Amino acid sequence: MLRRLCALIALATLFAATPVWAAQMSRPQVEYSADSMIQSEEGTIQQRIYVTPAKERKEMLTDAGDGAVQIFRFDSKVMWQLMPSEKMYMEHSMAGKSQGKDPSQWTYEDTVMGEETLNGMRVTKYKTIATSSDGKKYGGFSWRTREGISIKQDLLYKEGNDKKRMLTELTNVQIGRQDSKLFEIPEGFTKFDMGAMMSGAMGREGMGQRGMPTPRPQTGRQPRTMPVPGEQPATPDPAPTQEEPSDVEKAGTLLKGLFGH
Repeated sequence: MLRRLCALIALATLFAATPVWAAQMSRPQVEYSADSMIQSEEGTIQQRIYVTPAKERKEMLTDAGDGAVQIFRFDSKVMWQLMPSEKMYMEHSMAGKSQGKDPSQWTYEDTVMGEETLNGMRVTKYKTIATSSDGKKYGGFSWRTREGISIKQDLLYKEGNDKKRMLTELTNVQIGRQDSKLFEIPEGFTKFDMGAMMSGAMGREGMGQRGMPTPRPQTGRQPRTMPVPGEQPATPDPAPTQEEPSDVEKAGTLLKGLFGH
């Protein structure tokens, strides 16, 4: 179970790695759901998304319910990563992001290229150039509805000799009111504090609390090898057995292997 939990944490971390310059340029004015595809040199991610002007939910789940869910609360500046199969979640603040990582620190310049129909939606095609407050830039094309839904983005980012292409596209878009429960932590979920778990496991290891017996002090006397007549031979102490590491210690070891800590 712990190994699967660590794999889910790694999946959630990968799930959260979409560059900000490929994210929604502005919040839409309507509520909707859709299937989302994100494609880059690293591969393709398929998601199911649920969106309102102030909230967003992204799901990457298997039919068995494994996988990860992200809930973005732009109204309260918090993001939750859910692991449904384990009924756990992690919480991250969306406030105080570093320079160039916050969408509000980017300025966008759009040039209208014309009207089109894309994936069953009437959209406007734009040539888009964006610049961050620290001078980074990207450019390409975007297709958005009049309600502000980004149906497609085909963007190129360049910094020095480094070039990255990102394609995002929505299909099966359904405009309509979304269930408010989609944007809340489900009942019965437990908050997962990876930092506390890691420090607890490492603290136990540093204090020698690994289930090993405390060595007996040496007395300087040599052990007798031959029994004294009339005396029962001494029965040697049983060899100490090493206790099974605790769940916390197992998880700590796995996480250190995954993340290099």
